[in-house]
Amino acid sequence: MIVTKDIKVKLDQLVLDPNNYRLADEKEENKISDKDAESLQGETLIRLKKQRLGELKDSILNNGFLEMERIVVRLLKTKENETHADHEKKYIVVEGNRRSAALMSIQEDYTEKVDKGKITYKQTFNNDLKVKLENINVQLIEGDDKKIQDYSATLMGIRHVAGPKKWDGFQSAKLINDLFYENRSFTEIGNLIGITNREVGRRFRGYQAFKQMKSNLDFQDLVESRHYGLLLEFLASSKSGKTWLEWNDLTYEFENKENLDIVYKAITPREDCQLEIRNPADARKFVSLLSTSFKEDIEKGKSIHDMPDPEDLKPTGKLKRIISFKSFIERSTFNSTEEEHLSQLLNLIKTRLGV
Repeated sequence: MIVTKDIKVKLDQLVLDPNNYRLADEKEENKISDKDAESLQGETLIRLKKQRLGELKDSILNNGFLEMERIVVRLLKTKENETHADHEKKYIVVEGNRRSAALMSIQEDYTEKVDKGKITYKQTFNNDLKVKLENINVQLIEGDDKKIQDYSATLMGIRHVAGPKKWDGFQSAKLINDLFYENRSFTEIGNLIGITNREVGRRFRGYQAFKQMKSNLDFQDLVESRHYGLLLEFLASSKSGKTWLEWNDLTYEFENKENLDIVYKAITPREDCQLEIRNPADARKFVSLLSTSFKEDIEKGKSIHDMPDPEDLKPTGKLKRIISFKSFIERSTFNSTEEEHLSQLLNLIKTRLGV
């Protein structure tokens, strides 16, 4: 059973979580223990400073530190911490790492000197905020490891997966991956973080495709977190990508290595050509063309950017494009060079119509 308590702590009692999913990137790292979390505080703060802390810091400095949403913490689990008095105990931040990092960054900015652990602040530092750094209201969660983990996952799901302060897809997929390999079913995970089991499965498969690319010796040094979203398009329900790459839903891997190599080359930068798939829209076009006569051209290494939009290959799409072009011709004026190209187009049309 989870127990929650409202307590007050000093800023220096808070320990930023180096396992925070906001910091998730293409590196596959082992989970950092509580023992090491405190020693990594400097590095974790630097990484969180890259999470657009500027506006948050300005808001705190201008409006004060508003506590409508409490920072959520759990007790730091180290032998040393067990012996500390309550006012000295350390707490890992479960939810609110950006806000905690913003406060720590503000404290750094306004510290004039530190003598025997006592901070002297610059005279320009707001006194109310100075007092708040010694008296922060937080919510403490207590329980066994699994209960705390479930509570944390639900909290992250409410706020960052299904809620208003969404992480990007890669971060939520990593959370799903971690929960799955702790023997949770897709249904359990969905219930914890507030999305359907189908959506859990979709994001999980995308993350496995990302990990497969990360394990490829030829491409592993080029992998970025954005590749998760691109590979996810090849697992779309249309099945063209899944079939072409021979996705195995038992091993969670693509099995057609030759075609997979084409995809990896298309989504990673190379000296000999421009990036072929730059964004999810490009990936969707690539997948859609696999069910057309252009599939062989793709396999021969031709660029999808020289190929028509898949919608234009459908009867309704072609008619729409013809009507649109006809309207364009009727409404426009052309110079001599453009008229020369139109003349060539007229000859081509006559040839196609057998006129």
